[in-house]
Amino acid sequence: MAADAGFVNAPIPGMSLTTEPGNRPWENPPMLVTVEDALEFYAGRLISDTESHDAILEMLELQVPVQNVANILQKTSVMEGLHTIDVGILVAPAVEEMIMAVADMYGIRYAESMDQIMEGFVANPRAVRMAMRDLEKSMAEPEEETTALPEEPPMTEPMGLMSRPQKGMVE
Repeated sequence: MAADAGFVNAPIPGMSLTTEPGNRPWENPPMLVTVEDALEFYAGRLISDTESHDAILEMLELQVPVQNVANILQKTSVMEGLHTIDVGILVAPAVEEMIMAVADMYGIRYAESMDQIMEGFVANPRAVRMAMRDLEKSMAEPEEETTALPEEPPMTEPMGLMSRPQKGMVE
């Protein structure tokens, strides 16, 4: 029954046809038509915009592969109507190189693909430090004494609407 909950909340077939054509960003002509335009956009956004560096570096520190970050960026741009999916696919390798250049500028270790993460190539230093700090805290703190729970009184007779009568009980 729990699997049906997602089905109930899903859009009705044909619901996308009830809005005015052109209201969605992807229904309009893209803003960046050529691969060169898209490269200029991503270079400006990735290399010179320091605000985007924080989000990208945070994802890389969480061991999200560079390929995945680049795919997220280009698919989001397609969804926003900046460029078409084919331009995004053609630009993706250059976007990956830009992301790696930003990570190298800040000295962040990264994995280019999921295969490198599966091989154990990248260890998240922040997660290791946090785990070590938690371990040291748990070893330094004295253990608290556990108090014994009070004993429950013995059960006398069943009570409630659905209780079964026992032998010797009168109904």
